[in-house]
Amino acid sequence: MQKIDAAKNLFKRLAKQALAPPPDLTVSEWADKHRRLSRESSAEAGQWRTDRAPYQREIMNVINDAFVEDIVIMASAQVGKSEILLNALGYFIDFDPSPILLIQPTEQKAKDFSKERIAPMIRDTPVLKERIGDAKTRDSSNTVMFKSFPGGFIALGGANAPSGLAARPIRILLADEIDRYPVSAGTEGDPLDLAEKRTNNFYNRKKLKVSTPTIKGVSRIEKEFELSTKEYYNLPCPRCGEYQPLTWGQIDFETESHRCKFCGYLSSEFEWKTQEGKWIATAESSIRGFHLNELLSPWRRWGEVITSFLRAKKKGTEALKVWTNTSLGEPWEEEGQKIDDDSLFGRREDYEADVPDGVKILTAAVDVQDDRFEIEVVGWGIGRESWGIEYHIIHGDLKQERIWNELDDYLKKTWAKKDGKQFAIACTCIDSGGHFTQEVYRFTKDKLARMVYAIKGASAQKGEYVPLIAGTTKTKVLKTLLVSLGVNDGKSRVMSSLNVEDFGPNYCHFPVGRGYEKIYFKSLTAEKLETRYEKGIPYQQWVKIRARNEAFDLRVYNTAAIEILNPNFDKEYTMTTKPKKKRKRRGVR
Repeated sequence: MQKIDAAKNLFKRLAKQALAPPPDLTVSEWADKHRRLSRESSAEAGQWRTDRAPYQREIMNVINDAFVEDIVIMASAQVGKSEILLNALGYFIDFDPSPILLIQPTEQKAKDFSKERIAPMIRDTPVLKERIGDAKTRDSSNTVMFKSFPGGFIALGGANAPSGLAARPIRILLADEIDRYPVSAGTEGDPLDLAEKRTNNFYNRKKLKVSTPTIKGVSRIEKEFELSTKEYYNLPCPRCGEYQPLTWGQIDFETESHRCKFCGYLSSEFEWKTQEGKWIATAESSIRGFHLNELLSPWRRWGEVITSFLRAKKKGTEALKVWTNTSLGEPWEEEGQKIDDDSLFGRREDYEADVPDGVKILTAAVDVQDDRFEIEVVGWGIGRESWGIEYHIIHGDLKQERIWNELDDYLKKTWAKKDGKQFAIACTCIDSGGHFTQEVYRFTKDKLARMVYAIKGASAQKGEYVPLIAGTTKTKVLKTLLVSLGVNDGKSRVMSSLNVEDFGPNYCHFPVGRGYEKIYFKSLTAEKLETRYEKGIPYQQWVKIRARNEAFDLRVYNTAAIEILNPNFDKEYTMTTKPKKKRKRRGVR
C-alpha cells in the first residue's frame, strides 16, 4: 500500500511540473541551483559553482538564446568542457524536457560516458534522480544507452555506429569529441551530418559541438570554429586595463607570468585570473563559437603548463602535438610526415658494442612474408631514444617447421654491452595478417611467458582514431592472445621520431652494417601521410611511395612492443632482470 501511495505522489508531482509554466532559469543558473558534482569525476565534489570558472557562464547561457541554433566549443583539456555538456543535459532533463542525442566517437566511449559521468550526475542531483528511474531495476526505459523521462529521453550513440544516428527525431544534439569521429559511419556517410539531420523536425533545435582539436586542415572542430563567431575570453590587464586573451606567446617561463601585449607589464597568474573577463567575437556569424585554453583553467597552474610543455619538447614532435591540442586547444600544423632516406642512411654510427651504452631493454618485431621472415631488434633507452641493433632476414618455406624453429632460435639470442652485460629480447610482436595467420598463432601460443605476441592491425573506418595498443582478444581456434594495433597511430609516432635531429628522447640511432643498408632506409621511408577527402570531409591516410615497406612496419611493431612493456628506464633489463607485465595498463595478458 505504501508503495502504491508513493507512486501516486510521484505521478502527481510530475503532472504538476508538466502543467506548471517553467521558472525563468538559464543553464548556468540551473546548474548553480541544482547540479551536484560527483566524487567519481571531480576533485571538488558537491554543489556546482559557475563562479569557479566564470568563462563557462556565457557558453552555457547561449544555449538559452532562441536565436542561436549552433554552438561550437574548441577547447583544451582541463577547462570543464564535459561539465558544460553535462549541465546542458541536466537542464533539458529537468527544466526543458526534450528528445536528446549525445554522441561519442565510439559506442564503447558512449557506454563509458553514460556509466562514468551521466549515471553519477543523475544519482547525486536530486531533481534528476526524481525524473529518471533507477538503472538497476528492470525498467527498459532506463538503460546504459537510453534513458527516458517525462517529456523526453536521452539516447547515446557512437559515431562509428550508423544505426544509432539515423533513427528517431531529436531536438537537442550534444556532439562530444567530434575530431575523433570517423569520416563515415559505415557506408551511411558523415556521422555528424547524419545526426544533425535528425534535428530538422524541430524549429527550436540546438546543436552543441565540442572537441579538442587535432590536425590543422583535418580537424572537424577547427572547421566548425572557423565558420563561427570565433570568440575568445578576454581579461583586462591588471596594470593598464586593456582587454586581451591569455596566449602562450605572452607567458614568461621564468616568472610564470603573462605579459600584457599593450603595456608590456608582467602580471602573475592570480592577478590575471581575478579580473572579470568577457567574451569577444572576432567574426560575424549566426553560429556562436568559443575557444578555450588551459591558461584560463582554475584547475591548472601556469607552472604546471610550462613544465608539461618542456617535457613534451624533450620527448619530441608527437608529444608536442598532443600538448598543443590538449593544453592550448589549437590544431597541430604538420610540417610534413615524410623524411629523406639518404639523410637517415648518412647518419649511421659505429657502435662500440652489439648493444650501445644507452640501451636499457631490447624488443623485436617480425614481418611474415610468403618466403621469409624479416626481423628487427631494437634497443630502447631513457625518453624512448632507440638504437637499431640488427635487421635480419630468414629465408625458407614457411609451410615447413624448420624455418619456424630457426625463428625461435633467433628470438632466443642475446646481445652484449661493452661491459659484458647480456640482453635478451624482452617482448616480440609478430604480424599475423598475411597468409600464415594460423601458423603465427600456433607459434606464439606457448611463448606468452616470453612475451611473444601475435599482432594485427585494428579495423578502423576512414579518419577514425585508434590508439597504438587498441586491445586484445583470444583467437577462436587456438585460444592464443592476439594484440590489435592502431597502425596509423604507430606510423605517426615512428615518423615523428625519425624527424628528431638531436640525440636524446625519441631520437633513432642506426648502426653501420648489421642489415642497415641502403635498401633498409628506402623501406623505412616507403610511406607518406596525405590528406584526402571523402564527400568533402578531409581525413589523413598513409600511402606507399615505394612497394617495399617492411622496415617501416617493423619499426611500428617495435614501438608497440615497448608500449606493451612500458618499462622503467631507470634500470637495465639484462638476462637476470626481466620487466614485469603491466596487464591492466596496457590490456595485454
